[in-house]
Order: sequence, then structure tokens, then C-alpha cells
Amino acid sequence: MRDHTFLHFQSGPETYGLPATSVVQIIRMVACTPVPNSAPELLGLVNMRGRVLPVFDLNRALHGEERPISLRMYVVVTEVDGEPLGVVVDDVLDVVSVPEDQFQSSRALSADAPFSDGVARIGSQIFTVLNLSPLIDGRPRLGLPAPS
Repeated sequence: MRDHTFLHFQSGPETYGLPATSVVQIIRMVACTPVPNSAPELLGLVNMRGRVLPVFDLNRALHGEERPISLRMYVVVTEVDGEPLGVVVDDVLDVVSVPEDQFQSSRALSADAPFSDGVARIGSQIFTVLNLSPLIDGRPRLGLPAPS
């Protein structure tokens, strides 16, 4: 039986996970250059070692809620389908290893939740494992209407 390894973090009141293999690095929040007429969850762009990195407010993308951004937050830099992007999270909790039988991926879990790749359990705590593809491919976002 193989284990799944996730970066476990907090965004808003919820905790989530990203596959550790997709995480490039974690940095403290930095100033972003705004992009005119962009999606509300796109905070802006940052120059990261010569590459332009779009930075998204994950809480806003997931829940549609605007909130103040603080320099105490983190940017999780990840790659989605070969494209770098950053997501702002409130706190990075841990890198966790989850046994195969404690991870569940199901179409029923993700039918109305385009960001969900499944759920994982650590003891009595359950967290959603995220798929960040909707941020870059224009699919509908949770809490926000579909583009027309």
C-alpha cells in the first residue's frame, strides 16, 4: 500500500492539501503587480527569478469572499499542467503522509466542486485535496458564477 504526501495548509477557516510533488516552494506574501480586468481572485503578478508568476487568493477562488491580504500569509508556488502559479494561504501547517486507505477520490465529491481532487484523513481530521487547474483553465469557480 502506498502513501500520498501532501502539503497541508489553512485558507480561511478550512484546511486543505496539495500533492507535495506539485509544490515548488513556499514564500512569504510579497507585493503583486495588479492585472487590469482580471478575475477577482487573481491578486496580480510577481517576478520570480525571471519568470512571471500569477498569484491567486485561494480563499476568494474557493468561497468568493474578499478579505484583507497580510504580509503574514504565504504564497505556495506550484506547477499546474507545467504552468507556474502561486496561491495565497493563511498558514502552512505541515507536510503529511496519508496512507492509501485514508485518501478517497470520487466523482461524487468533485461533481460540483471543480477544485476537489478528493479528501484525505489524518486521525479524526478530514481535509480536501485540491486540484488548482480551474485557476488557469477558466472552468467555473466555487462561489462565483461561470463566465458567460
